[in-house]
Amino acid sequence: MPASIADDLLASPGAAALTAAGWRVMYAATHSAGVADLAAERRWSSGKLTARVRLVVHCDSSDRLLFPAIYGGGADALPFYSLAEDEPRQRRALTLLAGPELVEQLQAKAYPRDVALIRRAHIDPLPARARAAAISAAAIDDAFLAVEAIRGDLLAHDLDIARDDLELDRDAAAQTMFEAAARCDLLHPIVITRAEIWTVPDRKRHPWLRAERCAIAGHERAWIDVVNAEAFESYAQALTRHISAAFRKRRFAPADASSRS
Repeated sequence: MPASIADDLLASPGAAALTAAGWRVMYAATHSAGVADLAAERRWSSGKLTARVRLVVHCDSSDRLLFPAIYGGGADALPFYSLAEDEPRQRRALTLLAGPELVEQLQAKAYPRDVALIRRAHIDPLPARARAAAISAAAIDDAFLAVEAIRGDLLAHDLDIARDDLELDRDAAAQTMFEAAARCDLLHPIVITRAEIWTVPDRKRHPWLRAERCAIAGHERAWIDVVNAEAFESYAQALTRHISAAFRKRRFAPADASSRS
């Protein structure tokens, strides 16, 4: 069976499981580094603060996956994007577009008392019972590449909106940017595979595991969840319960689907 057809057969039950868990699901979701087989999202809000969780799902039609096991590991964090994030490259892009004075005002809105406004939206991912070093495979490589690509796409989208608004009304554009300081996108990369998932040398089989990579320069960790297709429905339910409980604990409530593409 061609890989693309096998991947499609994995995507359909994956979409059904996510839809049943309350996620809004899209097939063949494009981003600047390629195409995710599925993308799903839900939003939560607390006052003016809004968090949108985006699941980015790639499908793998391998027959068997072997991962070098990792024992221990550091704390996991969901990758995120916010227009007002004080990240050097992002700040330079905003400064070129809007000027240093407006960016300083935006940063003041985003970091009252030097604490990030969106900090409460930074929930932890579902705890992983097994960890492994991420081998190189097409779907796995694509899942890692997608995270930074989507962060860049979200920034480019917001910059396009800001550029258009600044040409029409600078004060209104500034207000729109200030409102963006209270929005946060959390990205969760997932690979669904029909393969049996094993770690070596312990020779253990897993329904799902967290696969990690570490950058040579800077030693920054990145991770994805790799889930066996037969276990995906229970994984999706556990993931949704965990995320909902984490936001509820931080006094967020489910929000309607966003009208902002």
